Amino acid sequence: MDRAKILIVEDEHEVAKSLEIRLKKLGFSVAGREDTAETAIIKAGELRPDIILMDIELGGKMDGVQAADVIRKNYHIPVIYLTAICDPKTLERVGATAPYGYILKPFKDEELRTVIEIALEIQANKQ
Repeated sequence: MDRAKILIVEDEHEVAKSLEIRLKKLGFSVAGREDTAETAIIKAGELRPDIILMDIELGGKMDGVQAADVIRKNYHIPVIYLTAICDPKTLERVGATAPYGYILKPFKDEELRTVIEIALEIQANKQ
C-alpha cells in the first residue's frame, strides 16, 4: 500500500496529536492537522490529501459538515467523519455530503484502518 496522505481536521489538539500518531503506526502519512473548517478548506486545496478525517464540531463559523461539502464540490477529496455525534439531524446533514465513511469516537485502530482502506479503494475505482 502506498502511504496515503491524510489531512486531520480536529479542534482538540491532544485528540489530533493522538490521531496523527495512530495513523502513522498504521502506515499512513499525515499531510497536516487543521482545527477549523475554514483552514481545512484552504489546506485541502493546497495539500490535495488522499483522504480527510473530519470532526463535525469545530471552532470557527463553519462546522465539519459544511467544510466537507465545500471540499467535495471543489476538490473531490474523500471525507471520512470522525466524531462523537450521531443524532438523526446530523446524520441527515452528513449524508448530503456523500462521505466515504463515518466513525464514532472512541474507535479502535482496526476500524480506522478498515474505513480508510475502503475509502481509498472506492476513490481509486472512480478514477
